[in-house]
Amino acid sequence: MKKTLKLLTLPILFLIIFTACKKTDGGTTTVPPVPKPGDTTTTPPVIGSRVLNLGTGSGDLTVDGSTLGVKTNDLIKIKSGVYSSINIRNINVSGIVTIQNDGLVEIAGSNDHITLTNVSNLTISGAGTSGISRGFVSRDNAQHRSIIISGVVHDLTIQNFSFKNIGDYVVFYNNSQQVYNAGDPTSYCNNLKFLNIDCNNTAPFLQMDGGVANGVVTGVIKNLEIAYLNFQNSDCGNVIFVGNADNYNIHHNTVTNINKNNNNHNGIFTIKGSGSFHHNLVTNHQGNAIRAWARSLGTTPKDVLIYSNTVVNSRKYSAFETQSFADEMAPGQTTYSNCKVYNNICGDLDLSKDWVGVVVDVYNLFGGKCEVYNNTGFNFPAPNPTSNIVNQQSVTVPILTNNLYFATAQAAGISNENNLTIQP
Repeated sequence: MKKTLKLLTLPILFLIIFTACKKTDGGTTTVPPVPKPGDTTTTPPVIGSRVLNLGTGSGDLTVDGSTLGVKTNDLIKIKSGVYSSINIRNINVSGIVTIQNDGLVEIAGSNDHITLTNVSNLTISGAGTSGISRGFVSRDNAQHRSIIISGVVHDLTIQNFSFKNIGDYVVFYNNSQQVYNAGDPTSYCNNLKFLNIDCNNTAPFLQMDGGVANGVVTGVIKNLEIAYLNFQNSDCGNVIFVGNADNYNIHHNTVTNINKNNNNHNGIFTIKGSGSFHHNLVTNHQGNAIRAWARSLGTTPKDVLIYSNTVVNSRKYSAFETQSFADEMAPGQTTYSNCKVYNNICGDLDLSKDWVGVVVDVYNLFGGKCEVYNNTGFNFPAPNPTSNIVNQQSVTVPILTNNLYFATAQAAGISNENNLTIQP
């Protein structure tokens, strides 16, 4: 019996939650959040009794938790306007502090930036004003970075931001000198989230250095989440590079129209460690959607899961890559990871035909397995001579099950590739 594939394109419903406050004779009370269609679900801040209104609408703004005497559940509202810089530091109370926009807050100019130093338990949200989905905007900075994070960070969320015309990294976290010690929470970053963010004509979105060298582990980020990023119109090469991640969760991101003139052999998401890359849409691009450079932190092997992604119309290379490196296998510190690549839709790959273009390039995993199953591919003009699904590049032999390949999108049941969306 001939196998057929029926694809369902379902609308994606996005939900954003705003929290407003009203004044009573007894102080500030919290109004229940009101759902608003048109964006993703965000967690509303828990607002205590204090609302701190800061900013004049221009110039350089400093938000210093020590000076302000910040307390758990405080809400800091930044007045609308166009600022040269916003510098946020010394916020480390036991519960969440929230910084929100009060109207549209822009950081603009040739040296505009936001710095975050010595902060934890902090949510910075551009969802503070009803009707403005991206209340923080960083734009027109041709030479410098937009957000610079320094120091040990735990439980930091940055959401509902927009970046446009940024010439250097959008977000740079300088954590590469932190030497990891599993029993010391000051030696790694934990729970860093980037949600509901737009980037148009920018350099790479996120750069986090770190790695494993001579048995020393540095720059560890645990539980990194990047979700609902809309990244477009860039020649950036990598969209993100993370050198040392444990349990990353990269999902529901859209990347389109990038690397038109870039010919480096790069990934779009390049990340070392273990975690999940799922429900992403990557179109009209150059580079592997993810270079999963797999290894596990600690002595127990963990998984790298690549699933339910849609990758279509690449000028160069396969949809995904799995690879590990011998010099990053440090006894007692790191070990191998197992990779699973499944339920992905991949088509029109490596149209330049200057490399193999299939679902996944599989390199040496130094003991890890690579399982490839339930993927659908179409129109690979330069496949591996022995497989339309995998490109085995080293000693790790991928395990293939129930993958389908079609000569054209129409044969795969896709009538219009331009209508492909994030998989439901």
